[in-house]
Amino acid sequence: MLPLLRLIVTDISLSHRELSERRSTLRRMLRGHQGKSKFQVYDQEIAEVQDELKSQTVNLEAYIEELERLGVILRSAHDGIIDFPTVIEDQPAFYSWQMEEPDITDFHWAHESSAERRPLASLDTE
Repeated sequence: MLPLLRLIVTDISLSHRELSERRSTLRRMLRGHQGKSKFQVYDQEIAEVQDELKSQTVNLEAYIEELERLGVILRSAHDGIIDFPTVIEDQPAFYSWQMEEPDITDFHWAHESSAERRPLASLDTE
């Protein structure tokens, strides 16, 4: 399943970054346009950027829903971090994977955040 997840998470991360850039662009455009109603071409450009944002947001939400259907939780769209619910040593936990990693080698307990990931190999020493 990891090859499929790698593709989906890569798409999510790219989409998220593009959305962030477009939102910043739109904010700059709106700040520069305040009170200047005589620029109708500019109004049209702003409307186009807003439409693109809506479309990209829908696409991003579809990718996230696809992950959820696979039983995976997106933790960071920007960094491409996902978690897989599991039980380790009779405790709820998550296997954790990040986009550039070749395999799943980390976990964290359910009460911890993904930032507290630790290697699965550390289970042998606990």
